Amino acid sequence: MDAKSPYARLRRHPLRRYRYTRQRWCALFSAVDVIGSTLMGLAMLLARFLPRLGRQHLGDPKRILLVQLDHLGDAVITTAMLPPLRRRFPDAAIEVLASPWNQEVFEAAPEVDRVFVSRNNRFARARNCSWPLAILWWGIRLRRRRFDLAVDVRGEFTFAVLLWLSGAGRRLGWDSGGGGFLLTDSPAYVPGRPEVESRMALLAELGVKPQATTGPAAPNIVPTAPARETASQRWLAVESEAGGPVRRVVLHVGAGMPAKRWPVEYWRQLLNDLTAEKTVQVVLVGGAADRIIARHILGNGLRPRVADWTGQLTFGQLAAALEQADLLVGADSGPAHVAAAVGTAVVALFSGTNSVRQWRPTGSSVEVVCHPVACGPCHKNECPLADHPCMRGVSPSMVFEAIRRQFSCADEQLRTPARQGI
Repeated sequence: MDAKSPYARLRRHPLRRYRYTRQRWCALFSAVDVIGSTLMGLAMLLARFLPRLGRQHLGDPKRILLVQLDHLGDAVITTAMLPPLRRRFPDAAIEVLASPWNQEVFEAAPEVDRVFVSRNNRFARARNCSWPLAILWWGIRLRRRRFDLAVDVRGEFTFAVLLWLSGAGRRLGWDSGGGGFLLTDSPAYVPGRPEVESRMALLAELGVKPQATTGPAAPNIVPTAPARETASQRWLAVESEAGGPVRRVVLHVGAGMPAKRWPVEYWRQLLNDLTAEKTVQVVLVGGAADRIIARHILGNGLRPRVADWTGQLTFGQLAAALEQADLLVGADSGPAHVAAAVGTAVVALFSGTNSVRQWRPTGSSVEVVCHPVACGPCHKNECPLADHPCMRGVSPSMVFEAIRRQFSCADEQLRTPARQGI
């Protein structure tokens, strides 16, 4: 038996190889992989005596599928894969299966030739129990595209099934979520490793490496000219009392889940501290569902040099607005990764949900503010503790001091930061 086969690894480490925090999920997929590996082994043995039914592509792939159905921040991280993948396979068509909330990330990427959008999947807030059928439907539909290579960056059983149904001759992903027997290539998953490094570890299986001259791989987003123009006009409309240059600060007041949300009263105090500085302009951003949070932060009256843009920006406009800002303050969520990807300084407020090392935004001007707790990382959507200590332990004064440090660093580099698009 091949020492690298999923079945061999399963025998050595029956549960430890799975990334699930709940033992019942580890046990479930352990059983699935034992059964699946056995059936796959029998199928391969039978295939020796029957004509090959599947396609096998031995040369460079001509058509590549990338599956990214989860959150905005994850999609931004995945953009780090696209330039080296394009350089390695310059003649290949790169196509992405995305979700409605991250499709614009890939539509804006020059390396991507086509984007498919799956509206019914398990990451949708209004999902229903039919999403597994959607996985099967997409796998069968994409089979007609005749992919030579399919890549899943997340590592879940359902995505391994989708890759297998797509008929791709080479299927690359993590076996730590179950379904490794359906993959042809699967590097060792390293828990807690920075996500960009994990993406590069996948590409390394294909012989793809980032250029040494450009430094470590990092996400990169380039807003379009129309988006930059729209963002510029919005910024100019924000009232300014300063006679000289101003600091532009973006507050992302939402979060992907309740466990990552900073208390509203803390946001209000931070806003008071920022607006006490006459040279600071502040805008609030978030999705349509974050409008009520913004109203609670702002109160009933209008504030000078403050604007509420929650629910008003497309992804492209958000990226351009962040590019023209000096700083973003926000939770461990998508906009923090977008800001870092466009080169803007970030103060990220981390809860105890995720590992900071694994999920912090990639950038030279990123500072994480967190309050370590014994229960983290918990990977929970909602904190089971009444006082939510990981987020309430991050005080407004801690965040304000982090903002001051970022401003001081920027002053040392450039006295007047240049803004693109203005």
